[in-house]
Amino acid sequence: MTTVLDGIKVLDLTQLFPGPYCTMLLGDFGAEVIKIEPPGVGDFGRMFPYLFQQINRNKSSLTLNLKEIKAQKIFHRLAEDADVVVEGFRPGTTARLGVDYQTLKEINPRIIYCSISGFGQEGPYRDRPGHDINYMSMGGALSVLTDGEGRPITPGLEIADVVSGKDAAISILAAIIARERTGEGQFLDNSMLDSVISMMYMQASAYFATGSVPERPMLDLCPQYRNFMTADGLYLTIGIVHEDWFWKDLCEVMGLEDLAEYTHVQRIEHREEILPRMERIIREKTLSEWLELLEGRDICYSTVNNIAQVFEDPHVLFREMKVTIPAPGGEIEAIGTSHKMSATPVIYKKPAPELGESNQQILGGLGFSPEEIKKLKEEGII
Repeated sequence: MTTVLDGIKVLDLTQLFPGPYCTMLLGDFGAEVIKIEPPGVGDFGRMFPYLFQQINRNKSSLTLNLKEIKAQKIFHRLAEDADVVVEGFRPGTTARLGVDYQTLKEINPRIIYCSISGFGQEGPYRDRPGHDINYMSMGGALSVLTDGEGRPITPGLEIADVVSGKDAAISILAAIIARERTGEGQFLDNSMLDSVISMMYMQASAYFATGSVPERPMLDLCPQYRNFMTADGLYLTIGIVHEDWFWKDLCEVMGLEDLAEYTHVQRIEHREEILPRMERIIREKTLSEWLELLEGRDICYSTVNNIAQVFEDPHVLFREMKVTIPAPGGEIEAIGTSHKMSATPVIYKKPAPELGESNQQILGGLGFSPEEIKKLKEEGII
């Protein structure tokens, strides 16, 4: 079966979440991904075995102690015919390890080198450490993810990690296309903070247009873009912002015919009147009763699913968003790809690798004899 990245070789220096998620996507697209890990401990993400299995499928593992010159030279040999390098260290670290872009560019001018860092390779904050929550707060996302008192909440989802991993994969794919045209590789500077800010179009558009910070989150302005509690204590999500035709259908179902002709602007102006009425009405029926009433209507509604309910949903199952992938000793359930491609579909061919499981194969391919590989292990190089 042909995949879109057949023949593309990726050297993966990343650990934990954003980088391994990025390289998993490349592996799903068919790239050969060699995961470079420190001997002994490997990727810190191995502390969370099930998560590690989920985001490190379709990869091989080679151990290299890049603090050692011999290991650096092995990496350089791998880079001679590699297409992509992905790293997630703090700025300056790869230069100290001798595997930075400038070094590898001299070896292979076609190399595409992607760095994923918190704040980017340049700028006042480049050396500052951070985690997902820090990039979310600095990027403005937590200012609109608030509780009823306007206090920022901690999302139960690693949004900055995921979006920066996807952004990095997009940058790499674009760079591969550019290289087909120019014959040259390039350096990709992906910042997790930049990725968070790139999601803030709705809030930024209002600010750029008016010069003022909205008093409420943008999606809070329209009263019917809400989670409503039903009679049995569950939640029904209604998502209507602009379209009058959705609003009219909802008013018919809910018995709000006197409000059906309110325009979008009027619905915003009268939100303090509309919202309590909707809340009272929705509290009169159970969630299942509302779902029966709403089924087949031209209304944007949904339930608030927990993770188990997500993967029991018939539409989710039909879309193959829960799949079975190979794992050491058998198979595990995993999230399926969101990339549905007719001619070059994603495949799940390899489980997440055991630490260093490909040492013999990869080093043997570079011309190292079994005796030389054994000595490298004894010296702590691999």
